[in-house]
Amino acid sequence: MKVHLYGNTLNSAYHLTKVLRSKGIEAILFLDQSSVHQQDYPWWDDSSVTENNLPSWIKYYKTFPFFLFPSPETKRMIKDFADCDVAMVSCYGPMLAMKAKVPFVFYSLGSDLNMISIKKDLTAVFLSSQSVKDKIRKLIKIITYSPLQRKAIIKHASRIIIYMGYQYHPFITTYGLENKTHKLCYPKDVIHYGIPADKTLQEKYSKYKVVYFMFSRHSWFSVWNEYKGNNKFIRAFARFVKEENPNVLLISTNKGIDIKRSKKIVTDETIDAFVEWVDDMPKYLLKKYQSLPNVVMVDNFWHDRWFVQFPEDKHQPKVGFGFGCIESLASKRPLITAFKDEAFYGGNTPPILFAFTEEEIYQRIKQSYQMSLDELKEMGERGYSFAIQWHEQTNTIDTHIEILKEVLASK
Repeated sequence: MKVHLYGNTLNSAYHLTKVLRSKGIEAILFLDQSSVHQQDYPWWDDSSVTENNLPSWIKYYKTFPFFLFPSPETKRMIKDFADCDVAMVSCYGPMLAMKAKVPFVFYSLGSDLNMISIKKDLTAVFLSSQSVKDKIRKLIKIITYSPLQRKAIIKHASRIIIYMGYQYHPFITTYGLENKTHKLCYPKDVIHYGIPADKTLQEKYSKYKVVYFMFSRHSWFSVWNEYKGNNKFIRAFARFVKEENPNVLLISTNKGIDIKRSKKIVTDETIDAFVEWVDDMPKYLLKKYQSLPNVVMVDNFWHDRWFVQFPEDKHQPKVGFGFGCIESLASKRPLITAFKDEAFYGGNTPPILFAFTEEEIYQRIKQSYQMSLDELKEMGERGYSFAIQWHEQTNTIDTHIEILKEVLASK
């Protein structure tokens, strides 16, 4: 079975291609310049790979794919992509597979599926806190890409895979896609993810009892943005610092459309001395921070008014695990985050420090600070076991392969 993959958001297709090849499948990754983010290219995760030193199973087309009116290079990519038995795609991949006229499985990592609701996308443009420039860019994307993406997903996708429960009602049920949709856990190389503690960083941060690492980009002001809830954590952290005067540090990534708002909260709360801002970093550097024995990872807490965008889930948001959560567990680190999507895990609750409201976050910060290094380690080990059971790629990729085979058999 020859499988072509496309859509490398957070290097998803890169890692999926590798694990499919490890299973004896002839998998080829198609890479282009559709993303402006370095995190979506193999060299961000793998320091041994460069733009000019790619393995033979990656085909790199140095073009931005405008599928409505494809350039000669995009046409070449479409032609090459057609030479497969079945495709596995995300991001703009449904349009590529439709143009190449190949059967395909669409796996969604978020906004790529959301594009089928053009009305919701347009609402988000006008009500989000993005800059005017970003709103114009998004509006152009909706006009030129969304109708084609919508057609490709609804009419041409043989199967759809989702990894997040919040997408089911507004996008799968609303558009009648239940019969071809699978709810799965994303395959990750959990076993080989973690690294030994980095001695240089360990020495730098060993003076703190606990280091909180909030790795999510800052996007929280409007419910029509991404809903990371960084503001809730910063305010809870500020309260903890003022009430307890603890020996702690908050490290946070210096990125996101609401980064200035987040920094203003830090300044207004007079906790600048307790916060360190770090630039976005490749995965192999991020792992060094995740290796610290006294680090507690912090992910996302959604928006308190989630029901404005997701009225179908008005009683509680279906907050699941993104890549950051899975990788935190894979690195054997305790994790503070929101989570209300047990259905994806057979009704099981992951061993995390759950928090959604600002008060809950405060209590979890307090709880984790009171834990010893041995207790932090023990919680990290339990999280790792959970990630092995539900996300380790050797346990989860076979279901994806069976879906590909079913599509191939129905050609």
